[in-house]
Amino acid sequence: MSREHRVAAGLFALTLASVYWTYGFFWSGGDPFGDPAVARDSASFALALMGILGAHELGHYLVGRRHGIEMSPPYFIPFPMAFGTFGAIIQMKSPPDNRTALLEMGAAGPLAGAVVAFGCLLIGLPGTTEPLPVALPPTDPVELNAALESVLSVLDLLLMPLNLLMESLGLVPQVGEGDVPVLIFNNPPVMDLLGVVLLGAPPGRFDTLTPVALAGWVGCLLTAINLVPIGQLDGGHVLGAWAPRWSARVSRVLLLVAIAAGVLWTGWAFWAVLLWWMRANVGVETDRSSHLTRRARVLAAACVVVFFLTFMPRPVELDVLPPELLDATVTDR
Repeated sequence: MSREHRVAAGLFALTLASVYWTYGFFWSGGDPFGDPAVARDSASFALALMGILGAHELGHYLVGRRHGIEMSPPYFIPFPMAFGTFGAIIQMKSPPDNRTALLEMGAAGPLAGAVVAFGCLLIGLPGTTEPLPVALPPTDPVELNAALESVLSVLDLLLMPLNLLMESLGLVPQVGEGDVPVLIFNNPPVMDLLGVVLLGAPPGRFDTLTPVALAGWVGCLLTAINLVPIGQLDGGHVLGAWAPRWSARVSRVLLLVAIAAGVLWTGWAFWAVLLWWMRANVGVETDRSSHLTRRARVLAAACVVVFFLTFMPRPVELDVLPPELLDATVTDR
């Protein structure tokens, strides 16, 4: 085994442990090493999410290698906050020879990851429980935000104008005495559709997702972000291959749109700033004179469908639950 493959394997193991630990302590509110129930839920979430991420990266790697693109193994990034990982990166050591190679390599990752994410929703949604807001989330959002701020202090300074604008527009709820702050994970369209089929109705605003369903939700979020047609995101590869003359201009415009969309969800501005800082807002060049195959065009259309099935303008928001509603809900149960 080469050194880079050993490093990749070690990072995968660290990321798996990070996802397991993060779910247990942040989202289950227990000890994933001492409580068997928490350990079981943490393992379910970690295996499901790493399965989604693994399918995504393996799709890129296998299709890229089939087209003769020299690529590094996927390097997973552990991050013991939020959901335990920042995803993974693959370095292209040689450029794609033609537009079809670029498009198919870019499309393979999100399409493969989406298949596994949708499977997680199919498996996990039937276990969705009725509303119990007191349990959402186990970790106090104020404490969680404080922890994130300590890690992302520089980014917070960059996004401060957006946060102030959100507060002035009333997009940040005011927490009064006795109110309960609750993190809300809004449904992607595919979750609404599957909810109707499996549950008779989409999951409710205060419903609790199973660990596997939550992993499917995270997979949908990451798929949608990756399919945004900016620079070296997967959607940027697809657009760069489909319309190479327009891709750079569209990428610049959408980068500004993403920053402005931070008013709805600061995550959009975060990713836009990160892409700009890493210079990943500049797409990959390939032979513009080459033609796309019919298969490549079908994959591009599939990416568009998957994007609209997974896209959420405001994936996460903080809501406030009045104490009287909380009391009524607990009493009903």
